[in-house]
Formats: sequence, C-alpha cells, structure tokens
Amino acid sequence: MLRISFIGLCLPLLACSQALASDASGETAVAVAPFGYGDSDGRWISDKLLDNLESEIGAAPGYAFISGGDFEDAASDLGFSSNDFQYGIPPDIACQAASAAGADLVVYGFVSNAGAGNYTVSWNIGIVGSGSTVTPQPSTVIKNGDAVSTLAGQMVASISQEVGQRAQNSLDMAEYHISTENWPMAITSLKQALSVDPELMDANILLASIYMKAEVDSVDRAGEIYGTILAADPANSEALAGLGQISLRNDLPEQARTYFEQAIEADPDNASAYVGLASAFNAMGMIDEAVNSFESALAQNPQNLQARYALGLLYEQLGDYEAAIPHLEGVLAAHPEFTNLRLKLVSAYSETGRHAEAADNAILVLEEQPDNIQLALYTAQLEATAGRSASAISRLESIISSSGDRQAYMMLATIYRDGGQYGSMQQVFSRLHSAYPNDPVANYMVGAFYYQSGTRQAQVSELVASNIPVWEEAVQNLGTAVSYLNQVTGYRSGQAQEMVAAAQNAIALCEEKIDRVRRYSE
Repeated sequence: MLRISFIGLCLPLLACSQALASDASGETAVAVAPFGYGDSDGRWISDKLLDNLESEIGAAPGYAFISGGDFEDAASDLGFSSNDFQYGIPPDIACQAASAAGADLVVYGFVSNAGAGNYTVSWNIGIVGSGSTVTPQPSTVIKNGDAVSTLAGQMVASISQEVGQRAQNSLDMAEYHISTENWPMAITSLKQALSVDPELMDANILLASIYMKAEVDSVDRAGEIYGTILAADPANSEALAGLGQISLRNDLPEQARTYFEQAIEADPDNASAYVGLASAFNAMGMIDEAVNSFESALAQNPQNLQARYALGLLYEQLGDYEAAIPHLEGVLAAHPEFTNLRLKLVSAYSETGRHAEAADNAILVLEEQPDNIQLALYTAQLEATAGRSASAISRLESIISSSGDRQAYMMLATIYRDGGQYGSMQQVFSRLHSAYPNDPVANYMVGAFYYQSGTRQAQVSELVASNIPVWEEAVQNLGTAVSYLNQVTGYRSGQAQEMVAAAQNAIALCEEKIDRVRRYSE
C-alpha cells in the first residue's frame, strides 16, 4: 500500500482580538470594590470615585455594572466585612466575590495621601476568569468632584485598552519565541495572554498546535484544549481539524476522516482540514478516493483553493509533478506569501526540468529570507542548472564574502569545472585552503571533490590511445585528492583514508592502462 506523508500547515499568529469575557448579552460585567483609604479626605475621594465609576461603567457601550450591594454581599459571604474596605480588598477576595456576583472584571484599589492636597489613586483590574491582575499606572487627583469624575471617566475608558495591551504584549512575545522555535517560552507567553483573556480563541488554537509539534509532544494537552474549545463552540473548524490530527497521530484514520469532514463542513476554507483529509484517505489506503474527493470539490467550485492546495501536495508527493504544478501555481497566484508551498513548486519545476522557473521562484523566497544561506546555495545551484552561470557565480561569491561558507566554495568550483574553467576552479580551491588552513572539513571536501573527479575519469575502460590524456588527468586528480585527504583529522579521518586507499588503487589501475596502451601501440 502506498503511503504518503503530508506537510502540516502552520497556524498564523493572528492579532489579539482583545475581546474580554462577556455575558450572554455580549456585555462585559464589571464590579467595583470600594477603594481603600488612609484618611477622611481619602474616604471622600473613594466614595465619589465609586459613584462615578458606577455611572461611567453603566453608560459605557459594552459594559454592565454589577451592583455594589451584590458585590459587598458576596465579599461578606467570603468573610470580608464591609468595614474592612477601608484597608483595601485583597486580590483573591476581590476576584472570588466578583465571580460570585456574576462579574467578568473587578476594579479595586487604594487612595493614599501624596501631600500638598494631592492624592494617589492606585488601582487594579482583576480578570475573574483566570484570577490574574492587570495594574495600570497610578493616577493623581485632588479632593474635587469634577477632578474625581474626570478620573473615573479616564479609568473606564482605559479598562479594555489596559487588559487588551497586556494580552497583546504576551502574544507579541509568543510570536517572537515561535519565530525562533523556542517552544517552552512560546507556551509560557501564550498562557500569559490567556490568563489575561481566557477567550482569546486564536491563542488557544495556537497553543494546541504547539503542543502537537514533535519537539513538544504533548498531544494529550492539545486534545484537552481542542475539547474545551468545542465545548464552547461545537462548530469550531480549527479545533475539529486539530482533533483530526490527533486521531491520525493515534493511528485512527477513519475517526480522523470524520473530524476533517466536519471541519470542512464548518469552514469550507480550512486548508489544514483538506490536507488532513488527504492524509486520512492515504492512511486508509484510499489514494484514488483522496484524489477523486478533491477533484470533485474543485469541479464544484473552481475557486476552492483549499482543495487545490491539497491536490497540489498530493500529486507532488505521488511524484506526478506535472499534475501538481498547476494546482500549486493556482494557490500561489492568490496567496504569494505561502513560502513553504512556493518551495514545493520550486521542487516540482526542478523535477520536470523547468530549471529557470524553479530558479525564479527560489529567488522570490530568497528575497523574503536574505539571510538563509542554505536557500541561497540551493538557488545558486538552480541558476547554474538553468544555464545562468554568471548569476550563480555572483550569488556564490556573495555568500563566500558574507559568510565564508565552505559549501559555497565547493559549488563555485563545480560550476567552473563543468564550464571547463579549470584554472578558475583551482583558484577557488586555493582560496578555500587559505580561508581554512589545515581545516579538516575543508581538506575533506576538496579531497572528496578531486577523488570523485578522478574516479570518474579512471572508469574509462576502452584501451585506446585517445584515452591516455583522460587517465593521466585522473592520476593527477587522484594524487591531489590523496594529498588533501591525508591531512584530514577527526571523525572524518576514517572515511578519508578509505578514499585514499581507493584512490591509490585507481591510480595504479590508470597507470597500468596507460602502460598497456603505449606498449601495444609501439
């Protein structure tokens, strides 16, 4: 049975929606605890602040104010007397009382005398769903009704921004850690974002996708997250597709197929679900059904880029590159930013001999990743194969200039060799030797290069005089290989010595053939 592996789709880190938890009406319920105070004027400011916050929250779109009496009764039930509010309410009591009163957020703090008639208002926003706290910058106010009213308006206006910014900062850090593949720190940052706003759906999906990675391998945790998402949103396509991937991981392809089909039904544009469905068909040995399924979806809707995406990958991994190319091209025409898919197209072009188009597309990717040396080397190789030797040489020289990469030297030497420019080839080897004097890796690479060249020449077997120059050049190349390989130390020394022994045998064979041809021709 033919089995095909399908690449996974990376979930993009979407911008934080900054949506706070809310009730069925869509409003965020906010409780306000009486602010603690240190003196009589501080108490006056605390009372006025509570009144104004109630008015501002009640009038603000998207907010609902939880009755102060309900909140204080809930605090009292927890053993926190109303007389104790003078000293400020503890964070854990604030969140527990707010939860009991049906609030999503709770605002609490303390009013302290700052001298010269000024008072500092320190305040906190408790997120009831996670028990976490956001602490904005303190504000200064005087004992004046208008001043306190203005402060209350500013506080209410900044609640969403303060909470959302804290979540966004955590998501920004997660994005950075994901870009460096620092999965533990990415997980920590996403958890911090979710502690601020547990309803950040994209963060939950992304966290689950990280748990699915082989390097992390916490599939059970991913399953718990997907299950939690589906409990709140049974038609969440990403979570359904995630459970499909878990089913594939657990070798349950039929179950996976069901999840992926449900994910596609919920969101016909879910690309990962199409790819997963192809994997499920493949795991069940139903390759023809997979192709037919996606071809049928595409026939019904030629604009279905997700089905086209899956077909492109399917044909590409089946080795039918000609069939894969138009599908890959179609997706990239709509989404030129799909870098991984473009690299698949580069490979397909190369496999079908369309080297110039392969090089052109590799250059597009390289423009986005200018520091990717391996991609630059691959691009140079494609350019050389496409007959663009000058471009390939220029690119390799640039790599050598910026990084001194050994492989770039070797590829440059190969281009000169294939072009019959042996003098230039020798100069490249001389530069490599100068850049890495006595370097065992460089010596091994150069020695292996000459060994391969000499071995191919030594394999010429017809005993005719016209082949003598070929064998003589083979002897020269093999001799050069021996001189470099004998300088190799370290873990490659064993392989180097094996090549030395083979090279010496090949030299002896070439010399024998040269001698026999010369004697027979006399």
